[in-house]
Amino acid sequence: MKVTFTWENSVGTISPCCTSKTVNSEGVSLLSCLLMDDGGIPYIETVPWIREGITKVESVLSGEITAYSWDRESWGAQITSNGVNIYSLHDEDYSDSITLHQFRNALVFWETFIESEPKVAEQKDFEL
Repeated sequence: MKVTFTWENSVGTISPCCTSKTVNSEGVSLLSCLLMDDGGIPYIETVPWIREGITKVESVLSGEITAYSWDRESWGAQITSNGVNIYSLHDEDYSDSITLHQFRNALVFWETFIESEPKVAEQKDFEL
């Protein structure tokens, strides 16, 4: 699975964007939706939430915990040793699954990207 991170300028505000060619039957990448769910705060303030997600994934990988529900404003992820189920908080039947390692990699890459200096038109591709 490959994800692409870019910086977009919209109405004078630069924001991080995530896209993936791995989409559901409706053409939506739920992973992208989850990563970009900022909860209505500036994207840089989401870093502690991203770090929490990484910590919880590592806790599941090590066997310290068996599962963790990691949610934001509109999207959530149920993290278990069998994988990660990403879902809409508004429609629990709207979901998709990825591996635990893919999810951890996505969080680590996303954290690194949003902490970098924003450069409009810059594109970073990552293989999860």
